[in-house]
Amino acid sequence: MSRKIILSKSKTKGKRFRVEMIGFGDMKDHMHNFGSDVGKTFIDHSDEKKKSAWIARHSVNKNWDSMHSSIYYSKNLLWNSDSLKQNIKILAKKLNAVIVNRI
Repeated sequence: MSRKIILSKSKTKGKRFRVEMIGFGDMKDHMHNFGSDVGKTFIDHSDEKKKSAWIARHSVNKNWDSMHSSIYYSKNLLWNSDSLKQNIKILAKKLNAVIVNRI
């Protein structure tokens, strides 16, 4: 089975998006909710100063580089470039996965 990620709106209060991870090795299929539903991200404002501040605040998180964490998806989908479409393409290649955008 190939790796697949489904990106959709989150149903969790206070969260903006959800990724469902399917076919990632021996792990059961699972999901991560991420991004504040009230805050603005780089895909919303394209402000490099705010991006740098966000990275400085969050890069100390122990799960910064773990694809099985919410912060990883915030970093790669919301704060990488100012285009969600481009970020999806970059992350799909990085994870060797198909990402289905259902937003």
